[in-house]
Amino acid sequence: MEKSQDELLEINDQQSGVQEQGNEAELETEDGVIGAGELNTLMDIENIGDYLSMFGADLIRRLDKEYVPIHHPGRDEPLEILNHFKRPLFKSQAHLVTALIKGLRKSRNLFLIGEPGTGKTAMSIATFFALLSEVLHGRGRVIYMVPNHLIEKTKREVGLLLNKELFEVQFLNNYVDVIHLRDSKKMETAPTKIEVYIIARDTAKLGYVNTPAAKWVDRTYICIPKGGSEDKAITKTAFKGWVCPDCGGLLMKEEERDLVPMEYEDFFNKQGKPTRRKNNLYCSNLVSYVKATRHVEESQLDGSIKKRPIYEMGNRKCNASLWTAKNHDQSSYSGLAKKPVGPAPRKVSPANLFKRYFKNKFDLAIGDECHELTGGSAQAHAFHVLIGCAKKSIAMTGTLLNGYASNLFELIFRMFPQRLKQMGFNWGDVGKWIDLYGVRERVTKIRKDNALNSSSNGSPVRTSVKELPAAAPQLFTDMLSDVACFIQMSDMFEVLPELQEGPLNVKLGGERTFVSCTTRIHRKPGRTKRIVKKGIRLLAPSWYLEKNLNEVSDLLRKAVQKEIEAGGQPVLLGSLLNTLLSYPDVPFNFQGVYHPDTGEEIVSPRYRLSDRLLYPKELQLIKFARARIKAGRKVGVYATYTGKLGTLERLQTLFEERGIKTGVLESSVDGPLREAWIAEREQEGIQVMLTNPILVSTGLDLLNFPSLYFYQTGYRLSIVRQASRRHWRIGQQALCETVYSGYKGTMQELAINLMATKMVTALALEGQFSQDGLAALTESSGGSLANELAKRFVGNNIAGVESAESIWGKMSVTPTHLVPISPTAVITDLEVDNIIDKVPTTSTYFGTTLEDALVSWVHSIVPEDMHGRFEQQIIYVANNIDLGVDGITVSRTSFLEPYELHWDPTKVQLNDIDFRRWLLALTTKPVESNVMRENEWKLELLVEGKTPVSKRKKSYNVSEGQMVFNF
Repeated sequence: MEKSQDELLEINDQQSGVQEQGNEAELETEDGVIGAGELNTLMDIENIGDYLSMFGADLIRRLDKEYVPIHHPGRDEPLEILNHFKRPLFKSQAHLVTALIKGLRKSRNLFLIGEPGTGKTAMSIATFFALLSEVLHGRGRVIYMVPNHLIEKTKREVGLLLNKELFEVQFLNNYVDVIHLRDSKKMETAPTKIEVYIIARDTAKLGYVNTPAAKWVDRTYICIPKGGSEDKAITKTAFKGWVCPDCGGLLMKEEERDLVPMEYEDFFNKQGKPTRRKNNLYCSNLVSYVKATRHVEESQLDGSIKKRPIYEMGNRKCNASLWTAKNHDQSSYSGLAKKPVGPAPRKVSPANLFKRYFKNKFDLAIGDECHELTGGSAQAHAFHVLIGCAKKSIAMTGTLLNGYASNLFELIFRMFPQRLKQMGFNWGDVGKWIDLYGVRERVTKIRKDNALNSSSNGSPVRTSVKELPAAAPQLFTDMLSDVACFIQMSDMFEVLPELQEGPLNVKLGGERTFVSCTTRIHRKPGRTKRIVKKGIRLLAPSWYLEKNLNEVSDLLRKAVQKEIEAGGQPVLLGSLLNTLLSYPDVPFNFQGVYHPDTGEEIVSPRYRLSDRLLYPKELQLIKFARARIKAGRKVGVYATYTGKLGTLERLQTLFEERGIKTGVLESSVDGPLREAWIAEREQEGIQVMLTNPILVSTGLDLLNFPSLYFYQTGYRLSIVRQASRRHWRIGQQALCETVYSGYKGTMQELAINLMATKMVTALALEGQFSQDGLAALTESSGGSLANELAKRFVGNNIAGVESAESIWGKMSVTPTHLVPISPTAVITDLEVDNIIDKVPTTSTYFGTTLEDALVSWVHSIVPEDMHGRFEQQIIYVANNIDLGVDGITVSRTSFLEPYELHWDPTKVQLNDIDFRRWLLALTTKPVESNVMRENEWKLELLVEGKTPVSKRKKSYNVSEGQMVFNF
């Protein structure tokens, strides 16, 4: 039966209403469901997050069809050889190793970017074992370049995975070991097993001390007129400058498009130390040459034929090295011994020996913690040499980006030079790289009244350019997407406990009260009777610290503002930053603040406070540690200002006053010995370990310290990220927590808030994308973390930064909801309850869309720590249910009726871990093609170019190449 036009319009309006309700239900943010009427048209889109919310599902379908990974965990199985290890890999690790091996078949170099704790060392071992077994029948050579404190751990990891008869490990401790390896002729023969060579990063880059080979010549004469006196002497300079040791010519440099002689300062810095620069490495003088190009036969008088050479004259660059090794037996031009000034150790860089003798001798080179090899340092150069000595290479890191796009240029150029050259980049084109993938700020200053400088020349306009901490999303797609394997802790959460993370802000003020210490027993000299003595400390009153901190910050702010108004560079920003971050924690060690150039006193040392008092942040730390120790947990405490300020010594005193056994890990403990040092202190029964986060930021495991407390965070993002995950690693059984402590309303709180904001940007280039991460990539924050901290405080713009609580609450860095830690809560070890007791009987859930019904089911059935993953992967969950899942059925009586989700727990295995694995499978991308649900509202293409899909009453004025969609 045909319907009239009015009836059709009425039905269409009803369907549109249902679709609008469905769209509103699907658009969810971290704070809840977006209200009605939002994001219904293109005019409502304001940022990239809104765009993804509206078109995300369609983009995912398009990407699924066009971009197929070389290894699909849902479709492909891990390599069978990965089952032959003594200690089996976890499933997610096995999939990543398989992806690495498949990637190495196509590419020479790859990145392995894994969150700290995912087991990158074990995965690299499994990679070279499977690769060598597949290609070379279990025989080959691997070179590891690791931080110096990880050499023993790397060897131990190899022994844990492989049988002894399959491998041998050799340490290269210095250049002598490399010479012995060369002389043994071992590298000239085929290997009989897997040979693993481990060299510390600090060792690989060590080399000799350079001294100028060029000679400074100063021929200055004092001429006394004939018959005149010495007071009429005239000074004449016949020659003054640097001369080349090879051609003997005067060394020149280019300055303002002219060649001028090099000055003494071109080889020595302000401190008088020899300094290598781009313009003083090689001689650029032109020297004449004569060479025979051909020979001409000539007849001699005696009838013989003699060949006469034809010579050609020309000029070439000298290119002689202007630097040489600094040795004790150095000789001068005359050949006599010349005693060097200062130490002259005889050392050779192992990296240079590798480059000379071991070209292509290794099958695989692996560099660990490559985020520290991104610049032009000697360590980065050593890693570049090892890449050239191997047929394949893998660079591993847990924190790839430090915030700046230029940070990755040299590392990517070293690993993929051909790709960058094809894109038009040459070595040193950092500015061109920043223009394409980063952000540069151009600041133009114009003097008032067009005033010129004191010399009556120059321009009143001054322009400066600097890079801002930002990176374009294209950097991920162009440089990382096809040569990097990513793994996160959320991919392994089935074997890891829950992690709680967040800030804990403390008020500056405190009640004026006495805090008791532990009872101590003293024995006076000459007496046998012991005296029982109780110690107490007075808690600092509410006005004490706050008043002095405000006065110090006001003095610093005024001094910096005065510098800014004068138009000069504010050199006091660094002093302001470090003082305001450290003063609230150690005001009793305050030495005052002085101008770094003039020595003028900015803040007097009289603001030093008493060390006999107990301050609020110290009391909060003691309460936190006592609560964890009472629950049988050990605590790791991080402090940044540990040098002359003595933060660690102060905290150790406070803990020992209360009978808490404490150990302090200092920088005097060498890197390779730190792991053994921590194990010894644990055997001694320490309850709290104090250290600087830099000392444990890479490689070390703190499994026995499940509670980590940042007493001070500093402002180095990569250090904080690395150190905050030292306890949440494979093998951890207890609930983990990381706390960031700071005084509320001070620079410390601002640092924690900005740290959380910067972290979102860094995570985006490591495969953890979010709306905020994409926005942070494209919208620069305006400066480095240190500069932004200082400038915000000078401008009194602390309230303009989003709080860390809200940022941590919506970031997706873990599979759990990250919540602030209660300072007095006693946390016990994580226990997985029997889920069967919590699951209700057969039930039904309703929703205007399937996703809406799923959300209701998730909040009722799924454990709370997995809610975040389900909300992120809700599209995959819906597609998997469409394909059929035991225990869940979906029905719908008509198009206008809501979806009904029926849940039957009896058809699902619900014992603890198995149930969690079943839930994880629901959030994984389905293998089969995405099935469009019946009656689902689709994005329909109406017009493309000038050709309509079907005849319609409404005409569309569409140009060629444009499209019109029906929303």
